[in-house]
Amino acid sequence: MVKWQITNINTVVYFNVPIKLGPLADKICKDYVISYHPKDFPGLVIYLDKFRINIFRTGSITITGIKKVEDLTSSVDEVRNLLKKYNVNLPEKYKLEIVTSSIIGKFDYDKIDIERMGIELENAIYDPERFSAAIVYYNISPNYKVSFNIFKNGTFVGAGFKSEPNILIQHIDQIVNSFQENIVKKYAK
Repeated sequence: MVKWQITNINTVVYFNVPIKLGPLADKICKDYVISYHPKDFPGLVIYLDKFRINIFRTGSITITGIKKVEDLTSSVDEVRNLLKKYNVNLPEKYKLEIVTSSIIGKFDYDKIDIERMGIELENAIYDPERFSAAIVYYNISPNYKVSFNIFKNGTFVGAGFKSEPNILIQHIDQIVNSFQENIVKKYAK
């Protein structure tokens, strides 16, 4: 079994209530580092210690930088409580969607021929002068693919994993182990 851990979860929380960003930015900038440039980006960005949030006028909020699935609900609660201090009351009910998540890990093999992988796989790139890993795109379905940066020693970085929050761990585990069995195993030395 491949060993891996989540390094970042990007999620969107749909509250579906309008939020007036200008007045909120004017108030919250006194207490937090923010970025609000509506001509360049349609959201208000707030930098917190644990994660970053992007608030949009439609009531959608992206949260970037969560490290554990277990922290999703508490992160949403933290955002709701933070905004409540500035008179932005968000409803109890919301829809949560994991947009993408990133992982690091180690395959069961210590030596992988990433040069051959880069040559033989049409969905792989290996240019050792630019980057010391082979980048392989793995198609999950016609509209969904993940990428793996694979190093010679069997370590990897994976990105692009999407799922419902309650099955994210199983979903990633299934993809990573399938990728090892169907791709990596062929290039193990």
